Amino acid sequence: MFRLSLAAFLFSVLFLFSTSSFAQDGNDFHVIHVQTFKMHGIMGDDAEAFNESLTRQAGVINGDSRVLRSYVLRHFWGADSRDLVIVSEFENSENLFSFYNDLDGLFEKAFSKEQLDKDDELWGKYVGQHSDEIYRVVSDTRK
Repeated sequence: MFRLSLAAFLFSVLFLFSTSSFAQDGNDFHVIHVQTFKMHGIMGDDAEAFNESLTRQAGVINGDSRVLRSYVLRHFWGADSRDLVIVSEFENSENLFSFYNDLDGLFEKAFSKEQLDKDDELWGKYVGQHSDEIYRVVSDTRK
């Protein structure tokens, strides 16, 4: 029985101090959420309205204390000009997930239903497939 207890204790200590255990601790590093969207094509007369909707949404996102930084990026140079990228940095994964759980409510509080419907219509008209990736910042590599 003593050996079993000792083995369980040593296994617990090993787990607690292993790197994989630390990697799951959201307080050790910042997390970056990268969303990459493909635009359907060239925008029409409502391109300015689409860009204004991005600016309004960015105002809500950047106004939340859980978001350390957030950027909306449009294609500048290269072979495929359809990319729309949103990059958001959080102190930890808990802040990231709680923020996205609350995001719809934040938009509903900030905008009228009519505005949300117009923005959704523009989004559906121009934005296609997307991918989501969550990265962690490698310690001691930030400027």
